Amino acid sequence: MRSLADYHTHTRWSHGRGSVADNLLAAEKAGLEEVGISEHGPNLLFAGVPRRRWPALKEAVARARGQGKTRLLFNIEANVVSVDGEIDVPPSVMPDLDMLLVGLHPRILPAELGACWPFYGMRWLALLSRRQRHLLFDTYTKALVRCVERYQVDIIVHPGYGLPIDSRALAQACASRGTRLEINCKHIDAIARDIALAAEIPEVEFVFGSDAHVPWAVGRFEAGCDLADRLGLDRERIVNVDWKD
Repeated sequence: MRSLADYHTHTRWSHGRGSVADNLLAAEKAGLEEVGISEHGPNLLFAGVPRRRWPALKEAVARARGQGKTRLLFNIEANVVSVDGEIDVPPSVMPDLDMLLVGLHPRILPAELGACWPFYGMRWLALLSRRQRHLLFDTYTKALVRCVERYQVDIIVHPGYGLPIDSRALAQACASRGTRLEINCKHIDAIARDIALAAEIPEVEFVFGSDAHVPWAVGRFEAGCDLADRLGLDRERIVNVDWKD
């Protein structure tokens, strides 16, 4: 397997350890053709990049571009912040993005006060009631599906990690919109069942993502490759690697 692109990496701008240049250098050493700096949207508590800092982040990515053969992408890992699928991408940043990645995260600042209930209150009730667990499952699935329908999302990251969803329903929505699902190599055990369920929808495509928080992890897809082989996933459905027999 030769890794072609890693669209999901983090730096010190959010909660990673390296710089933009460090991730680019690591991608060069790994032989990647593309690498994405995909910092968290502002509504992720304790790790999101504040809106006021996005212009500076954009400039940092622009300054690092052209330092080698690997193409550097300005991406974002946006957060779903409402049941209606709204995300926290700053409107001023959206036109400048190379790729829009979206994740469902448990520690977010919702779009409005009323949205706190499904992200926090329902999760507490779900510990006590099976009915509430089913409602929670349906609510989060609806939020992600509506997000895919509402925006031109390139990749849904780590489906099923942190919050429960119907991955088959999500995969169906993604297939109809040309959105890919990430096989997240950092949280491989947590997402394995969801990837298996999503793979039952033959039209949906996948990407490996390192979710690197340190430069040496950029482009490291071994865990994802092992999972794909265990699941018998058709390698042609994973679009950012070159498979060698």
